[in-house]
Amino acid sequence: MNQAKYLPMALLLTACAALLLSACGAATGGDPASASAPRAYVAIARGQVAVEGGLLQVRAAVPGLVRAVSVATNAKVAAGQTLVQLDDGAARIAVQLARADLAQAHAQQAMLAAGEPAAALRAQRLAAAVAADAASGQELAEARAALGEIKARAQAAAAAVQAAQARLAAARHQLALYTVHAPVAGYVARRLVQVGARVSPDDAQPLLELLPERPLIVRAELNEAYADKVYPGMRAEVVLDAGGGRSYAAHVLRLGLTYGAVRLGPQHDQPDDARDLECVLQLDAPGLRVGQRVRVQFLPQTARAGAE
Repeated sequence: MNQAKYLPMALLLTACAALLLSACGAATGGDPASASAPRAYVAIARGQVAVEGGLLQVRAAVPGLVRAVSVATNAKVAAGQTLVQLDDGAARIAVQLARADLAQAHAQQAMLAAGEPAAALRAQRLAAAVAADAASGQELAEARAALGEIKARAQAAAAAVQAAQARLAAARHQLALYTVHAPVAGYVARRLVQVGARVSPDDAQPLLELLPERPLIVRAELNEAYADKVYPGMRAEVVLDAGGGRSYAAHVLRLGLTYGAVRLGPQHDQPDDARDLECVLQLDAPGLRVGQRVRVQFLPQTARAGAE
């Protein structure tokens, strides 16, 4: 009798337990055993976040004194934007002198051009007079010689104008070198110069370091044992070494053609003289910074793209 009494209560507890287990399974998205199973990877490699082509070191093209710096660290700049202005006083004077030389050359050319028609007309009239025995041949020869001299001087004046134009263009080009422009659009990663500093193209330190506005990439060092398992277009996870396990989606852009020395340090199971293959990956979304150390985990796929 007692067993019959408590049987409904036991059935009720069993049903409640079953409902709780079912709810837990739904909340975790499926079978708990499959959720806790470790994910398999085709290969794992060390890497570093970079930008295609690397950071650009902006240097002065001519020696000079820094008169103004137009940007600060982290500033976004457009291609061609002024970054640094050097003292260009002497270069401006050179442009003024070259412009004056060109004006003088043009004036000389204009004077000779104005005198040539008159000299040609005089030689023509003297030729007619000689034919009519109204003038001597000596006068005609002198008139023709004068005309020839004017034409020769006019050619020299035209050449002088071209030379003056070239000197003016060179002076303007030299003047433009005192203004440092952004070669591409991007961000000022570091500003390394101050107003009043004297700089030179031979300086070891650049004026600025510019991060080009291009998609970030990851340069991974792929062990020889895994090189044949990785191919362009393959999906991968990029995990920050110091990011608490945060991962970012990426795909393989290209593989190196040759093996090279390990730059990021050998793996724990690699010899000190290990040779790895460079693998470049494209990050699918922002969130990382240039220079961060990462771990690249290459995901398995059922078939390669284009293999069919």
